[in-house]
Amino acid sequence: MNKSTLARSLFFLGAIACIQIPAAVSQPATRSGYETINVKQFVADRKITVSNPKDIAAKLFILDRESEGRKSDGILVEYPARDTAAILHTVVGLADDSVAGMRHRIELRFRQNKWEIVWIGRQSKCQPNRGHQNWAAGRCL
Repeated sequence: MNKSTLARSLFFLGAIACIQIPAAVSQPATRSGYETINVKQFVADRKITVSNPKDIAAKLFILDRESEGRKSDGILVEYPARDTAAILHTVVGLADDSVAGMRHRIELRFRQNKWEIVWIGRQSKCQPNRGHQNWAAGRCL
């Protein structure tokens, strides 16, 4: 391999790493910065009857049909360990004069041959001049 090919390969490898790292860093890995939500109320409000993490994610995505002002929405399901899962549901561009985006983190644990939701947190991002501009637990004005 000559120097030119090596230099190009290293450049592209570095560029790919730079693209991937911010995406990974921007995803919250813990409960820090989230407002805790009552699990039973959340499940009842959304009529969640499934327990598999991917099925819960699909149900949340289907329930979220309001699209006015919507810029993006997404669901990420992670399995940090064999018996744990985390769902990150993010919606940006809400039709709301104070809240620009909402994000929920749903943590599950596999116990006695079934998945159960053990914790749910919420973050919001406010519209300009209506409060915090980054993902945070606080309410928007």
